Amino acid sequence: MLFQKKKPNDVLPVTIDLNDDHFVLNGKQFKLPVRISELTEILGEPRIVSDRNKDVKAYKERICEKYDLSPEKYALTDYYWDDLGLLASTFEKKTVHSLIVKLGDSKKYPMEMPKYDFSGTLTIRGKNWQDIVEESAVTSGTFKLKLGTLHAYVVRYGKKVKDTKQFQLSLNDDQKLEFFDASE
Repeated sequence: MLFQKKKPNDVLPVTIDLNDDHFVLNGKQFKLPVRISELTEILGEPRIVSDRNKDVKAYKERICEKYDLSPEKYALTDYYWDDLGLLASTFEKKTVHSLIVKLGDSKKYPMEMPKYDFSGTLTIRGKNWQDIVEESAVTSGTFKLKLGTLHAYVVRYGKKVKDTKQFQLSLNDDQKLEFFDASE
């Protein structure tokens, strides 16, 4: 495209290694949930988008019920590190429950994504992420890659590894999401 913005050259090098119960970001280990402040210490200040689903009443009710949140406390807020291709989601502006790594054009995905693709290094248990996806028993479409207490929700729009558009690291469904106290 003629007028497309060019990705900045001075982008922070990022390495992420996904493991069974934690992830390592630029050499520092984190467990989910993680405080947004801890991620901004490493990644810098993000672009903030609040309540991307504010018009979806049923979604808000489902989240409030599942995570025992009062509707007054609920405020889905996403933190975009556009130049890095990373996105972190919170339900109350403090506790990150999901970290998304954008790997390619995801026009079909229903929510806003970071402006640029992830250009860092992504591994799973120290191995190249493409090798792990290739070794998985799933041969088509989008799937959950269970790690331990974590899972990587792998979004792809085809049958090949190169069709993978994002990794979304989250707690497994049977893990209780704890929220950080407002005073912390």
